[in-house]
Order: sequence, then structure tokens, then C-alpha cells
Amino acid sequence: MEGLLYAFAASIFWGINGILLRVGLEREDVLSSTMTVMLTGSFLTFLVSLNDLSTTSFHPDKVIFLIAAGFISYFIARAVIYRSIPIVGSSRAYSASSTRILFSAMLGVLILKEEMNLLVLSGTLLMVSGLYIFTTEEINVREFGISVAGGFLFGISTLLIKLGMLESVFISLTIATFSGFIFLAFFCILTGRFRLVKNRHIFFSSITLTSGNVLFYYSLKMSPLVIAIPVSNLYPLITAFIGYFAIRDLEKSGLKTLIASLVTVSGSVLVSVGYFQ
Repeated sequence: MEGLLYAFAASIFWGINGILLRVGLEREDVLSSTMTVMLTGSFLTFLVSLNDLSTTSFHPDKVIFLIAAGFISYFIARAVIYRSIPIVGSSRAYSASSTRILFSAMLGVLILKEEMNLLVLSGTLLMVSGLYIFTTEEINVREFGISVAGGFLFGISTLLIKLGMLESVFISLTIATFSGFIFLAFFCILTGRFRLVKNRHIFFSSITLTSGNVLFYYSLKMSPLVIAIPVSNLYPLITAFIGYFAIRDLEKSGLKTLIASLVTVSGSVLVSVGYFQ
């Protein structure tokens, strides 16, 4: 039960994170904001991981997988999703990013030779239906497709993290987040966008993101994947629900947005239950 509560708390923090980003990114540069979030998040994660430093063995091959995961997830994918948030709204962008579970399952079947089952297939159909409903709204469909591509990149990084996971999940997360920050910071230097954003919404979004990450990994320690993954993946629905009532004009969301989020997230829950059982 405690693991389930941690997973649900993680989904709440991640859901609030989407709202904070939607407001904060309205007038800020996306890459500079992403770099600010990554720097704050990697520092906080490092503080949490300090207790595990003396008991964790660092395997070079696994560290390489984690660095690659950081490059894909915390540099490319996160910049892609954050870029889409001011354009299509956090509700839609986060629902699109939840396809990471679907893509993780597909990659697991293709690369790790894991089995496809009825739950994964049913969830896939639901997710496709939910994503289709989003495309019938008056939104930038191309940008929404880019959000789905971000979900694909998150799916690849999930596979890499699975291959590179060390004894300490927190040290693993620190390596991935900090490497992502290094790649992003270098890119920002090259493009003249290397600056930390002084925006309270961006700052608190990094706090909620990191809090959600830490709670999620505590959930993984205390409960089976089949519980932790589906419950934590409710975050797009929470973002859509809060956005509908709190920033509806900014999000340009309506009842169709809530329904599409519900269908998509329901599909992701089925996929994750089928994949991780």
C-alpha cells in the first residue's frame, strides 16, 4: 500500500509540473528553461543519492547506457516536449509523452524479445484512439506529432536505463539527469542561450519534477512494477484536470481534451499493466 501511495504522489507532482511549465514557458526561452530545470533537478537528485555512494559499484558499460539515456531523455526528449507545451498545451503534450510506456513495450518486444499480450494490445488501441481525438481539436497537429516523437524518445531512454541500472536507482538517475544537463548546457553555449531562467514557475516545476522522480523510485523499491508504473502514469490526466479548471484559457482545453486524456492515459495504464506484470 505504501508503494502505491508513493506512486500516486509521484503522478500528482508530475501533473502539477505540467501546469507550472505551461505558465512558466509562456514568456521564457525553452532551452534556457529546460537547462534551469535540469540543473536544479540533477543537484537535488545528487543530494538524495549521497547515502548510496559508498555502497554502489560503478560498471563502465552500465554508466555508458545511463549517459546515453540522459542524452536522449533529459536533453533531446525533454527539450522537444517543453517546446510543444506552449504551442499545444501541457495537457496534450503530457498525454503524448505518456506514449513512452507504449514505445517501451514495443522496443521490449522487438529488442529484448519480450512477449506481447492482450492487455498491451488493448492499451495500444486505446492510446491510438485517445491521440486521434486530440488531433480532431483545433491544435497544431504537427507540433502534437512532435510531442508523440518525444514520447518515443522517452521510450528509448527507458530501455537504456533498464540496461544501465546500478544498485542505487538514485545514483542511476543522477548520472542520467546530470549528463543530460551537460549536453544541453553545451548546446546552449553554442547557440548563445546559456543562461539560468529567473522564473518562479520554472523553478518550482523543477522541484515538482524531482520530487515526483524521487517518490517514483521509492515506489519502485516498495512495490512491484505492475503497481508503480500504471499508477505513476496518471500524471497527464492530473495535468489535464487541473488545466481544465485552473488555466483553461491558456490551455485552450475543453471537455474533448479531458476525454482524450482519459482515453490515452487509460490505454497507457493497460499497456503498463500488461508489460510489467
